[in-house]
Amino acid sequence: MTKKLPKTQRMAEILEAAVTEFLVKGYEGASMQAIADRAGLTKGGLYYHYKSKDEILLAANGKYFEPILGFIHKAETMSCPVEGLRYFIAVYLQYWASHPREMTYILLSLSKILTCADMWPLINTYSSDMISFYERLFARGISQGQFREHRPRSQATALFAALDGAAPYLLISRQLTAEGVAKDLEDTFITALLSHA
Repeated sequence: MTKKLPKTQRMAEILEAAVTEFLVKGYEGASMQAIADRAGLTKGGLYYHYKSKDEILLAANGKYFEPILGFIHKAETMSCPVEGLRYFIAVYLQYWASHPREMTYILLSLSKILTCADMWPLINTYSSDMISFYERLFARGISQGQFREHRPRSQATALFAALDGAAPYLLISRQLTAEGVAKDLEDTFITALLSHA
């Protein structure tokens, strides 16, 4: 008999079971029955919480990005946008470098999302939101006289590509560290733009 747990706890356990199943067997190789078994539920119990593997995939993605939303909030509430950018670059890279399971899962889920055009709007929303976040900080830096004039949108797009491009390599490269990459990106995207530089 399945032990009765609070709904939020049960859903978190299902997500962790599903992530493990996806990482072990791949998205296509994982079944709802195997996820249910791993979570200690009946298949009907699993379907009570999640209607499909796609729904589970997206819910786990959302869960793993919750800390990033916290970093964004903190960076945007800092009075100095330059310090907000420095902070975010450092904690973003450190988070992914210190969470290899989560990063591996994000990459696995991205490979699934790329093959499913119905999910592309989610990726478009993510990239648009991230670029807009960086753009706001760059624009604030210009308006406060901390950054020289530049095109904030272009700078934001390049920073987005650099950060999301570098994060996975922190797991596999012997030459890259979160601190080293953060310093390089800070030199390129912050120091080079300072109005007194």
